[in-house]
Formats: sequence, structure tokens, C-alpha cells
Amino acid sequence: MLNRSVSRNNLALVVLAIALLVIFHRLLLGEVFFWGLPSLQFYPWREYAFDSIRSGHLPFWNPYNGAGAPLLANYQSALLYPLNWFGLFLPLAWSMSVTVVLHLFIAGWGMWMFTGELKLPELGRGISTLSFALTGYLVSRLGTYPTIFAATWIPWLLWATLKVFTDTRRRDIGWLAVFTALQLLAGHAQTTWYSMVLLGVFSAWWAVTHRVRWQRLGIVILALILGAGIATAQLLPTAELLAQSQRSGGVDYDTVMNFSYGWLRIPNFLSPNFFGTPANGTYATEGAFFEDAVYLGLIPLISALVAVLTWAWGKLRRSERPDYFASVPFWLVIVAVAFVLALGKNSPVFPFLYRYIPTFSMFQAPVRWHILTVFGLSVLAGIGVGMWTRGHWVLFGTRLAIAGSIGAAILAGIAPRFLSADLMKIPGVSALVYAVIGLGILGALAGLLTLAQPEERTNRWYNWWVLAVWVVVAGDLVYASWGLNPTVPASFYDRQPVETQTTRGYWPAKIEKNLKFEEGGYLVFDDYRVAVDKQADYRASELPNMNLIDRIPLLNNFEPLLVDPFKQYIDLIERNPNQRASLLNAAGVDYTYDAQGKKIALDETTARAWFVDTVCWYGNDLSVKSAMLRDWNPEHVVNLVKYLGEGICPQSEIEGNVVQSVEDNSDSLTVKVTTNHTAWLVLADTYYPGWSATIDGAATEIRQANLAFRAVQLPAGAHEVKFEYHFRWMWAGILVSIASLMIVMVLFRSRETT
Repeated sequence: MLNRSVSRNNLALVVLAIALLVIFHRLLLGEVFFWGLPSLQFYPWREYAFDSIRSGHLPFWNPYNGAGAPLLANYQSALLYPLNWFGLFLPLAWSMSVTVVLHLFIAGWGMWMFTGELKLPELGRGISTLSFALTGYLVSRLGTYPTIFAATWIPWLLWATLKVFTDTRRRDIGWLAVFTALQLLAGHAQTTWYSMVLLGVFSAWWAVTHRVRWQRLGIVILALILGAGIATAQLLPTAELLAQSQRSGGVDYDTVMNFSYGWLRIPNFLSPNFFGTPANGTYATEGAFFEDAVYLGLIPLISALVAVLTWAWGKLRRSERPDYFASVPFWLVIVAVAFVLALGKNSPVFPFLYRYIPTFSMFQAPVRWHILTVFGLSVLAGIGVGMWTRGHWVLFGTRLAIAGSIGAAILAGIAPRFLSADLMKIPGVSALVYAVIGLGILGALAGLLTLAQPEERTNRWYNWWVLAVWVVVAGDLVYASWGLNPTVPASFYDRQPVETQTTRGYWPAKIEKNLKFEEGGYLVFDDYRVAVDKQADYRASELPNMNLIDRIPLLNNFEPLLVDPFKQYIDLIERNPNQRASLLNAAGVDYTYDAQGKKIALDETTARAWFVDTVCWYGNDLSVKSAMLRDWNPEHVVNLVKYLGEGICPQSEIEGNVVQSVEDNSDSLTVKVTTNHTAWLVLADTYYPGWSATIDGAATEIRQANLAFRAVQLPAGAHEVKFEYHFRWMWAGILVSIASLMIVMVLFRSRETT
């Protein structure tokens, strides 16, 4: 017999684990995630980084994308996130897939702990756990690994903060620091920022309502600083890249407002597939399904509404209210504010904040504020089940609701018989029919659970009833999650045999986008099955950044943070078709791709390193760009910035100047040359802080060439030019991280109350 001791042993987490095994059972067969970012970003970055580590090199630099780009500093690569290190000794694609699913369980576990600290009843804790861990917000965007990793630690941060407020043991401070570090290392700044906003507001509210001493607030702040200290080895290189990136001054309005939640999407809270689902090709509206997903289960949603309505109507006397009920207005405000912010351009609030309030121009996709919406609703759902009773009017209304739900499901089920065949072929119509059927069935189940609820919680059947509720909630969310994360055999990521290439290819932006995301492409947003059917062609396409797996150099770089001069250079290529050939030539590109993904060789031969006979000096980058858009031959002229006036172009001879070899070793590059007089060597690799150059061991200055690349001046003779990359603050970051980690270890050694 199931008893209360069993119930207290985290049975809700067992239900969650089983639900995850059901949804992602294909991983047990050795298959892996691939749709979208796992194949275009996360696997290529990590595979190259771990391969570099095994070869004895630190993964500071990616030489195969973007004419070279920072790798460790790329925040979303999350190379220092400890739970990513399984890939060092396990099959990488499989371990990455299993690890992200494991995070859903950890997120649910954190919600179980946090709601326990709030003193919610077991039934409520279980519903909060399941609704948050299996919410469509997380499961539908599971392929954006850093988002899931960062969101996982939200309930744990709140739990640790409460422990500091209530107990203030040293280990509680240590846990808060550890969870802060894990979230900062997880690789998604946007989710981390939103969670820190929630943590700050929650801490202030709790401190006021529970009269927390200000010293404990100070301890929370110190713990957060300590967590940031642990993550310093990642944060410093990322901060440098951000300062050098196209986002250093913020993000433009149109980019920020991309993926704003629409008012007409509100039915997504009631039904996950109201507009269809890309899992079976019925998604009937524009946009990305995963960006608008907010479903957390019908029963949890109803329970959250009950909590709010009960608080608003004041049906419970103060003496009858459990302590946790006092938090309802706080979570209601969090849900309401997050929902309004998620509307983005579809309300006047976010545009105002974008223009006048700092931080609101940092990230795109306001819809991602919904992480706080679903979190707040999940907590409210756990609170609301305390109002789940068997009163006379409740039972009367429940019977009516069951009858109405069954009636709605039946009417929706027979509707196709009365609708024309052409009308039913419209994906949106059929999706709506199935959504109503699903709502009817779930509504009836919720009603039956209400009727079946034991009158006394001491009744031996009560725990079985609780388990039944959890199973129904989990089953609802399992159904909602089905097919949203397609898998393929792990062999998909095997390295393809290709010839070694020294020059680069280039995907024109429109062709790249069309082949990825538009109709006829591989990753169409309305039908995930297309990518599964075309998996072989997709893998062989050499789309960025899958090229990194096969070590194929591309000028393209599919990353959120791009070095700003490089991004400007790509914009020049895309906006000036008449100068495209010379611009590609100057970037070391000798072929492009057509609309079918086939290679087209350029007329002009190109190289990665070469000598020029003319150096033109300009006063600023704008003048350099203007010069490159005139009649410019990059094989003979290099454009450099120096405040010596405009268009000063001293010439020399280049006969006898030869580049003999270029040897690339990731974060170091050796060029062997012979010159018969002083000359300028141009290297079509990204100009970036941290790169130094030596000529036969003697340091020399690297100039920013042709806006985005490098050049050095050489004396006559045979020389070995060596370029090396070193992050300037590496040792400082490592020392701060180690010192912070040691402090945390000391905190864990003592359980004394401070």
C-alpha cells in the first residue's frame, strides 16, 4: 500500500523521471538531438574544443569560421560549464542530448525543493514540479541547450536564498554561490539576467514581508559575488568579446523586437497545439513554435487561476490561510509583468523601456520573458491545489463541467463529418478540432479527479489519489511534448571525409537562410519531419557551423556575438554585389554556394596570406570602407588605419616576395616567407585583441588591415612570422575563479550558523 512515508520520498520526482524517459526514449536507443542549434552550433563548437583539449591545446580560438573567431569567449559554447564535461569521455552527441534532458529533471527537483521551503503541501509541490520541468517553454526549446541549462538553476537559486534568509548556515551561502556560478557558466546571458531580476525582486519582497535583517540581504549579495568569482574565467573573455562585438552598443530595435508574443497566442496557455504542431506538420501560423510555447498543463493552469481568484475574492479568512498563501500576490505580479514584457512590440510598454531604461536593449526576443511567466504560474499552481475541495457547490459545478467537457469533445469529434473536405485539409482547422477534443478530455479527467478525491486527507486512498493527479498532469505534458525534439542516429555527427582546404568558402546570407529555414529548406519551422527525412543531405550541406565538424573553412560564422569589424565586412559583401568579388578575394574566399548548396568557384584566385605592393593609410574605418568599395584590387593594395591623412598610398615592388607556407595550429599560426625588400604581409584572418606577432622571434606590430583582417611589415630576407593568441586576462581570471572556489569549499566544511 502507498503510504505517506512513500509520498514524502519525492514520488513526484519519480513520476517526472518516468515522464522524461517516455518522451525521450529514443535517446536510450542511442539516438541524439540534431534539429537546429544542436547541429548548427553546440555540437560543432564542443566537438572542436574537446578535440583541441585532447590534442594538448586550450580551445581559445576557432580558425574555421568567420576568418577565425574566439571560441572560449563565445558564451554559448559554455566550455567551462561542468555538466558539459561528460563529453570529454562519453560519446559527445549522445552525452549532450542526455545531459540536457537531465537538466529538466534537475529543474523539477529544484522546484520540489523550493516549494518545500515555501511549505506547500505535497500535492502542490508535485504539480509545481511537473508543470515547470515539463512546461512547453523548456521542452519545446530543448535544442537551445544553454537556455535550458540556465533556466534549470532558477528554483535552486530561490531555494538557496530562502535558506540563507531562514538558517544562514555557511553551507547555504556556499550553495547559493555554487548555483550562481553554474547559471553564469551555463551560457545563456538572457535567461540568467531574467532570473537575477526575479531573484532580486523576490529577495526584496521576502525581506520586507518577513522582516529579514539587512545583514542577511548583504550575505545574499556576497554569495552572488562569490558565484560570479567562480565564473570569472568564463566571464572575462566573454566580456572582452562583447566589447568587441556588434552588440557592444546594444541591439537595434527591429532585432530586439523579433519574436514578440502576440495577443492571439494566448490560447497556447490552454492547449499546446491550438495552432497545430511542427511535430506532425500541422503548425498553421507564422513564427517559431518553440518561441511561443507556454503550456504548463491544464490542471496546473486551472489551479493557478484558483489560487489567484481565491486570493482576490478573499474567500478564506486570514486564520484559515496557510502561510504560503500570502505569496499569491507576489507571484501574480511576476506573472503579469513578465507577460506584458513578453508582448514586446505588441504593447507600448516594452518599446518605452527599450528607449529609456538601460538593459532592455541588450537582448532580442521579448517572448523569452515568459520563463518568469511559466515559473510564476507553476508556483501558483502548487498553491492553488490547497483550494481543491469537495464542497457541495464544487461537486455540483464539477458535474456540469464534466458534462460540458465531454459534450465539447464529442462535438469536436463529429465536426469533421459536417465540414467540407477542403476545409478539413486546412492545417489550422484540423489542429483546432484536435485541440478542443484534448481540452474536453482533460477537463473531464480533472472533473473526475475532483469527484474521486477522498473526503479526508488521512484516508488511506488519499495518497493514491495524489499519485493519480500527478500521473494525469504528467501524461498531459508528455502528450504536449511529443515529437518536439526529433532525433537521428548518432552517426549523423560522424566526420565526413573531405580534402584538406586552405582557402575559404562563403554562403551568401539569403541563400544560407533559405536553405536553413525557408520553405524547401532543411529546418522549416512548421514541420520538423522534413529535417529527419533530409538528414543525410542536411549533414552533407556544409552549412555553418557544421563545417567545423569536418574542418572546412568558411567565412560565415553562425554565432550571436560577432567581432564588429568582421560583421561590418560581411555587411559590405551583402550590400555591395558589384564589389563582392574583390571583397571575397580579400577575405581568403575562393568559392561560394548557390541556392542548391553547390560550390561555385570564383574567377579570381585567392590566398590566405600574400604580399602587396601598395599600402593606403586612412584616418578611420569609414574611410577604409569607402576605399574598398571603389575600384580596389586587394592583391596589390592593403588599406590600413593611421591618423596620417586620407589616401596616403606609398608603393613598392612585390616581385620576389613569396609566401612559402601557412601552418595553422588553432591559436597559433606560422607563415614562412621570403622577401627581397621591406614589404607588407596581409593575412586574411580576423583582427582581434590578444593576437601578437613575431618575426624570427622578435615582436612586431599587427595592423588592422582591410577593416577586419591583419597585416605586418617585414624586412628583406627569409623569415618566419608567427601569430599567437593569448587571452590577456587569462591568469587573472583563473586565479579569481580558483580563489572563489576555495572559499566555497571552506564554507561547505562547516555547518555552523553564522
